[in-house]
Amino acid sequence: MADTSLTEAGTPPRSASELFLVSAWISMQSFGGALTFIEKTVVRDKRWLSPTEFLGLYAISQVLPGPTGISFCVLLGDRFFGLRGAAAALGGFLLLPSVVVIGVATLFKQFQHVPQVQGALHGMGAASVGLIVTTAARLSRTLRGQRTGIAVAVLSFAAVGLGRLPVSTVVLTLGVLSVWLAWRAHH
Repeated sequence: MADTSLTEAGTPPRSASELFLVSAWISMQSFGGALTFIEKTVVRDKRWLSPTEFLGLYAISQVLPGPTGISFCVLLGDRFFGLRGAAAALGGFLLLPSVVVIGVATLFKQFQHVPQVQGALHGMGAASVGLIVTTAARLSRTLRGQRTGIAVAVLSFAAVGLGRLPVSTVVLTLGVLSVWLAWRAHH
């Protein structure tokens, strides 16, 4: 059953319709990853989740199969309104971008050879990386004083970013290790 009680951060969304609209808004701003816009919207703007709650849902959404943004929206919707909320958040997250992608793909097919179009795509990629780094830095404050969490974050970055290991390998090793360490610390 959905948890509709107050969160640490504030009040939950008023309705599944609000979840639909906010998910659509997030997805229409997201290029190359929705993490930045999801965090800004649900933690800082709407205050539906605290940073700790956000990181918990985000961690779960990363280990589920499929795109993380989609998994996060489903988990967020389910948290507040059960299956109805999950469907609303998912629908909002997918509907408008699908229409836009079909339209842009049609245009891109006609103009893909134009150097300015290619340059614009490279620029959007660089901007996405900058947004992700900024969000990661802001969210890392949640780990203050948590040596194990910091160690896992640094090792994960080194393994994927520097060592070029597949994310799935890192999740299966460091993810399982961090869950075990957290369990051990509480028992």
